[in-house]
Amino acid sequence: MSDLRITREWVDWESTGADLAVGEQEAALRIPGMSLEARAAALDMVRGSLAEGMTLLEALDASLGQDFAQDLPHGVTLAHDVVFVDASHVTQASRAVDVTKTVSTLARGSRRVVAVAGALDFSGASDYDNLSAFGAFMVRLNVTQVFAIGRGARALFLSVGMEGSWDGESRFCEDSTTAYDDIRAHIRPGDVLLVLGSTEESFTALVEKLRDDLA
Repeated sequence: MSDLRITREWVDWESTGADLAVGEQEAALRIPGMSLEARAAALDMVRGSLAEGMTLLEALDASLGQDFAQDLPHGVTLAHDVVFVDASHVTQASRAVDVTKTVSTLARGSRRVVAVAGALDFSGASDYDNLSAFGAFMVRLNVTQVFAIGRGARALFLSVGMEGSWDGESRFCEDSTTAYDDIRAHIRPGDVLLVLGSTEESFTALVEKLRDDLA
């Protein structure tokens, strides 16, 4: 079997994918939702499946059935060209890193990113599974504003705010109910609003209220 060739990679607010070729075979990998990590994992699996003798289409079908390709967030364009990304089911820090990196890639040079996050789970083993690294990561990606919601997220608020170039871009809110007015006041036309999750409380009501108000 010939080596896998990647002729194009893409990510948009609805999907992540790549155009692939193996010998005379050509096909597109299209993952519903936004995730650079899911694409990398899918491509690794495709390579492994090809090495086992699968055709390109068989290898693609096998990769899209895996957990890493499921339940991924996507962006919805609302009024005033605001893109709303509901990732409120994401509470693992490593997954939050992937979502934020993907959003930042799409917004780079054209949109501000306003990120909302509660207490995250830093129990994993990635390079960003600690508060200090995660806070520095948010700043490095030029996230415009970070709202840390809930007592368990106060450390996140402090971690992001400690980065020397920031002054007020990290804000703390006691809970999702009191956070609404502050978040809404910071949304401008053309922004991306990214809502990550919390291990302490559900953000479902906050997400619905923001989506309805911005629609």
